[in-house]
Amino acid sequence: METYKINPVTKTLIVTAAFEKAMNDPTSEEYRLYVQLQHDIPGLKVSRRTHKSPIRYRTKSGEVFRCNQYKYLTYENMERFISSLPKRDELMEVYNYIRYGAGLVQTSCYAAVRRWFEAQFPNLRKNPLRYFNGDFNVITDIEPIIKAVQKEAQINNEAA
Repeated sequence: METYKINPVTKTLIVTAAFEKAMNDPTSEEYRLYVQLQHDIPGLKVSRRTHKSPIRYRTKSGEVFRCNQYKYLTYENMERFISSLPKRDELMEVYNYIRYGAGLVQTSCYAAVRRWFEAQFPNLRKNPLRYFNGDFNVITDIEPIIKAVQKEAQINNEAA
């Protein structure tokens, strides 16, 4: 297990929380290593690693991505995509209802909007041009989506 890393250019010792805890004991091997590094590298700074960003993201359906697939799925980008489609009026009506009307039911409506958007455009990441011919049905029954978001929020509140 990698517990520390040395950057000689910046003269920084990057340690994990476990290494830092063990370093506080003067009889430990970690403390001896720290003292030796201080002696070898004058002006050594110690920095604690907080976390490492994941290399792969896995969805609930089992798909694996190299980046967070929701990173650029913002309100602005969803609206921009919807406004470029042939059924934009019908889609924007449902989108605005979920974004502004459904927000009264729960604390954050982004989860409901994102789930509706994903259900409406399931192949968006793989083939976004598929939706520009307009041969898709607009999902207007949003009650199951809102119930799923409320259930998830309730589970998260109970866990906290």
